[in-house]
Amino acid sequence: MRANSSLFIDLAALDRNTTAIRRAIGPGCRMCAVVKADAYGLGATRIARQLEESGADMLAVYSIAQAEAIAQVGVTLPQLVLMPERDMEVGSNAHRMLLAGRLALTIHGSSHAREVADLAERLGGVTIPVHLEIDTGMSRGGAAAEDAARALACISDARYLRLAGVFTHFTDSAGESGLSLRQDAQLEQFLRDHAAELRADTVVHASNSHAALADARLHHGMVRVGLAWTGLAQSRASDGCPIPLEPIVRWESQVVLTKEIEAGASVGYGSRWTAPRRTRLGLVPVGYFDGYPMSPDGRTRSVRVLAETPAGPTAHSVAVVGAVNMDQIVIDLTEVPAVLAYASGFVGMRVEVYGSDPAAANFLPTVAEASGTHSYDLLCRISPRIPRVHVGGSAIDRTIAEPIVSRLSHGAMSA
Repeated sequence: MRANSSLFIDLAALDRNTTAIRRAIGPGCRMCAVVKADAYGLGATRIARQLEESGADMLAVYSIAQAEAIAQVGVTLPQLVLMPERDMEVGSNAHRMLLAGRLALTIHGSSHAREVADLAERLGGVTIPVHLEIDTGMSRGGAAAEDAARALACISDARYLRLAGVFTHFTDSAGESGLSLRQDAQLEQFLRDHAAELRADTVVHASNSHAALADARLHHGMVRVGLAWTGLAQSRASDGCPIPLEPIVRWESQVVLTKEIEAGASVGYGSRWTAPRRTRLGLVPVGYFDGYPMSPDGRTRSVRVLAETPAGPTAHSVAVVGAVNMDQIVIDLTEVPAVLAYASGFVGMRVEVYGSDPAAANFLPTVAEASGTHSYDLLCRISPRIPRVHVGGSAIDRTIAEPIVSRLSHGAMSA
């Protein structure tokens, strides 16, 4: 199937990000890379393989099914399942992962601890490593201190449960740091109150990406990083980042049609944009079905058009005008020099929907802020129908085996 756009994922940049994160957290702290939701839509199996090559110590996923999919491609890193799981089939891939010591489950309270202890018995007495989650304010998963104490007692008494970790989850680590410190103090108090029930090898972890990068006091024995390895760990594009991370994601499409309209003509549903002058428009086959965000408040969005010149590659930021449609957007090409055209009316010109330049208006965190959302949301929105093209690693993988040059016929990025 011929694709109109591709999502490029730079594995070499991922490798450098992993190295930078490990350097920032220091040799005494482990790195757990979070790859839930198919690694935020970037391809969990290939991302996990690269993270393993790059030196991650552990992976975190949401469900047992996600862990099995990653293990099936040969990834041997231990994986932590965050969802409150209660069942598993004897002889399943997950069961084999337990037997090999490569799977751990999260305990969310005392009743859940009993259910997992029963599961271990049903599996024939296999030891299940568990991480107890302490709810210090997220009010999502995990257990408040009193019930967590009962869960800890259940784990200690259970024949086939092993306390491998204790952790909490910060509610706003990208915001005011005092909140994370207060949550961390609750975790520390729990650890002091129950020190006698902890094993020597029980790992403590609390920090997600922003906390891990911002405050070494919150590192404990392990950090859990997700957005950091993508290089998009800014809460806003203007925040910057305390360590040198490289965005690993670029979304490219192309111009498929152009036309000129007169001053005063409107564009799109609701006539939200009116041409202030004679305007050259370009049609790009990307819309909200593909995951490109709508802009109900009318704020300006930008993409970049890319061209090769004798002096090297050039990029021009252009506005998205009118309403975002189901499978197309319209861009204003009027200010793009006509000399860059290589086909009738710029048809075939590459369009960078999301770019990797933090200073550009189409940088994904910048688009997320303008859309009133966050980078995770925009990453996960990108439709699976957009081919993921992994470049720059020890191997090149494509979800659709089609040469890029046949999709982006002129000046396409070489994989």
